[in-house]
Amino acid sequence: MDYKDFEIPKNLRFKTEDIIALNGFEGSFLADVKAFADIFPEEEKLKKITLKLKMSVLSKDILIKGEVSGILEVPCSRCLRRFEKSFKEEINAMTGKRDKIIDIMYITRQTLPLVVGIQDLCSKDCKGLCPICGTNLNEGQCKCEEEKFSPFACLKDKFKSK
Repeated sequence: MDYKDFEIPKNLRFKTEDIIALNGFEGSFLADVKAFADIFPEEEKLKKITLKLKMSVLSKDILIKGEVSGILEVPCSRCLRRFEKSFKEEINAMTGKRDKIIDIMYITRQTLPLVVGIQDLCSKDCKGLCPICGTNLNEGQCKCEEEKFSPFACLKDKFKSK
C-alpha cells in the first residue's frame, strides 16, 4: 500500500499501525474549517486551512513534522475594516509507536492559537478612525477639530487680573 492511496481520516486521527505499515506518511490536504472555528475569537473567521504532514517512523517513535497554513478573516485593529490575512505555522511533534492513535486534530488545535495576531492591520499605513466622530480616516478626512488638553486649563480663570 502506497501512502498516496491512503485515505485521510476526516477527524484527522490516524491509526499508528497504518503509519507503521506504510513506513511513514507524507501528504498535503485541505482540512474542514468548521472543525477549527471554535478556536478563534468571534470576530475572526477561518476561511481556509491546509495541512502539510510528514510522519517518519523511527525506532521507538513517530516523528511528525509539517505546517498548518490558511486564510483568516479579521478586523483591522485601527479602522475595523475586515480583511483576509494568510498564516503559516510549523508543526513539530513526536508520538510513541505504542500509542494506538496519532491525533493530528489535537496537534493542529494546539498550533492554531499561535496564528492569532495581537494587532492586525489592513495596511501598515492605516489611519484608523476619528476618535470624535468615528469616520474612517482611510476613506477621507473629517471636519472634527482635535481638542487640545492641558492639565492647567482649569487654572486660567483663577489668575485673571481684575
